[in-house]
Amino acid sequence: MKKAIALAALISASAFAAGASAQTMDTQMPAASTSGVTVVNVTNDPSSGNGSRLPQSVSNPSPDVIQNAQAELQSDPALVDALASQNVELSNVIAIQTAANGGKVVYIR
Repeated sequence: MKKAIALAALISASAFAAGASAQTMDTQMPAASTSGVTVVNVTNDPSSGNGSRLPQSVSNPSPDVIQNAQAELQSDPALVDALASQNVELSNVIAIQTAANGGKVVYIR
């Protein structure tokens, strides 16, 4: 019985230590990495064949949407690096959305 309690305490302590370690790592990691960035070319709408379409705000972006995307690029060097590693020309970025998992979806033309 004492061994079971000791084992439970050890598991509990390691779970707290892992949480503290993850918090430390998050602050040191860049906001976006190559694996956390998805690039979608709106001129070749990948969703057009299966019935779902890109949002109108992305397939026909307003000048404000494009300007906001370009401003976000200026303020996020990690995103710029991730796009450069995927050979994306920054002037072709027309919209950026944050995915549910925290990654970025970058729409280009």
